[in-house]
Amino acid sequence: MPAWHLIPICRNMNNNDSRAPSEPLTRTARRRKWLRRAAEATVFILLFVAISVWLGRHMLDRDAQAPNSRLTQLSTRQPTPLSWPSSHERTLVYFFAPWCSVCRISMPGLTLLETDDQHLRVVAVALDWQDEQEVRQFISDTGFSGEVLLGTPETSAAWKISGYPSYYVVGKNGNILHADRGVSTPPGLWLRTHF
Repeated sequence: MPAWHLIPICRNMNNNDSRAPSEPLTRTARRRKWLRRAAEATVFILLFVAISVWLGRHMLDRDAQAPNSRLTQLSTRQPTPLSWPSSHERTLVYFFAPWCSVCRISMPGLTLLETDDQHLRVVAVALDWQDEQEVRQFISDTGFSGEVLLGTPETSAAWKISGYPSYYVVGKNGNILHADRGVSTPPGLWLRTHF
């Protein structure tokens, strides 16, 4: 014979304590169920926001002026300005490292952003790289087809990059609209570049 009856909570239970699967929920039970789901969703969102704020705490401040840079473009080997004011309404500056596995996951979504919005310039800046071939292989593997610039340690310091991926949304006149670090989905990046 099982020893369940020795556990105090099991002694007080009987088959009438739980609802049969086919019985409909009462209005109060449905309400409690939805309130619980809403509370769980709220906790999840608050936790996500707290982690995001904590990861971005050392980045450039919102409304600060973005640094001007002149970096080498990967495809042409020509110096390319990353400066303000810009001809685009917004610029997403995405900093990555070729060895970063999170960057490898989130980078393909950048191509979707660039093709979706003509007012948005998407620039990927490679940092912490050993040679150009390493960066080329990374870009090829991720399928990113946009503008890629080769950053330097000075670039990293000027933009206060302490982890990958890091990204800034910069307004037309160079004011930082949003800064964040870590994985982001295409819908998440789209929301950050539009609001």
